[in-house]
Amino acid sequence: MASEAGARTEAVLAWTVILFRIGALAEVVALNYVGDSGWRRHIPGFGGALAVLGLTSAAVVMACRLGRRPPAGRLVAADAVLTAGVGVGMTVVAGAALHGSGPDFLLPYMLLVSIGIGVCVRTLPGALAATAPLAAAYLYMQAASGFFWLGALPHTIGFWVNAGIAWFVTSLLRRNAAELDEARGQVARLAAEQERARNGRVLHDRVLQTLEALVRDGWVSDEQVRRHVAAEARWLRRYVRGEHDSAGNNLVTALEEVVEHANRAGLNVQLHASGLKSADVVLPIATVEAVTGAVREALTNVRKHAGTAQAVVHGQARRGEIVVSVLDQGDGFDARGAGLGLRESIEGRIADIGGTTVVDSAPGEGTLVELRVPS
Repeated sequence: MASEAGARTEAVLAWTVILFRIGALAEVVALNYVGDSGWRRHIPGFGGALAVLGLTSAAVVMACRLGRRPPAGRLVAADAVLTAGVGVGMTVVAGAALHGSGPDFLLPYMLLVSIGIGVCVRTLPGALAATAPLAAAYLYMQAASGFFWLGALPHTIGFWVNAGIAWFVTSLLRRNAAELDEARGQVARLAAEQERARNGRVLHDRVLQTLEALVRDGWVSDEQVRRHVAAEARWLRRYVRGEHDSAGNNLVTALEEVVEHANRAGLNVQLHASGLKSADVVLPIATVEAVTGAVREALTNVRKHAGTAQAVVHGQARRGEIVVSVLDQGDGFDARGAGLGLRESIEGRIADIGGTTVVDSAPGEGTLVELRVPS
């Protein structure tokens, strides 16, 4: 949802450019083949020149359709230069045939091209600069046709006016879309915070008080279990207070907390994270939470299903990615038949942040879960 309005706005702008280009080409065809101007009779190769304009328009339309957004400013700037060149070339070829009758056979097309420049070029100076070849070409075409060049100034100014207005409207639409996306993001964050607060109240009133009562009132006689329950109660209290992400973007610290928790639960887990410490990478908090959540779930699977109390967690930084693995020499399983818990709790978490998961296991051969995330 964070980019929904922006994506829709870009799609609308792309269709605007497409319709302007189709309309521009249709208008120049109508002026010269349907109307009474008949410039094609005075310009040898007029059809070929028109075909060039059709091909450039097709390239712009294709870029809009494939990208679902207006094409890059470089493309429309190059198109403007080519359009200007075609106009000048046709004027030169026509020579004296156009004297006294003016070069307006291409004017509607050039004006609509200038609107597309305003939509596609992100800065106003850039849009005006990209429109300059059209203005210069039209001035030359007017003068070469025997007209006083000052008579072309209103249309010449119109190129820049068209590009400027199109740029302003486009910028306004994009700014409104960005503001709408931000507002939607704030609403989503507020809803998530309200849900977290509601869950926190439920956890405090039910689960947390029960855990603390188990320790405080002596309902648990085993000392190791009591310490584990007390540690879980302390963690849950921090969670309810909003202090559960104390590790922040420090992946090593977060992994140490996960390993400590697994050791309290009865596993013997070794952590080898020197490769992460030496790399000194800074990761987004969402990435740290996803990786540690997946490692926690993998260690839980070891404790429940692997038939062993030994596991190793290894982390290292490679070029452009972080690799964290969980290895055990337990019973193993057929990885091709991985259950929903593995797909959602491990693979799903990592996929949500743009990473990948590799699970290598077979009955009687242990299990390796490897997590790869961008650094």
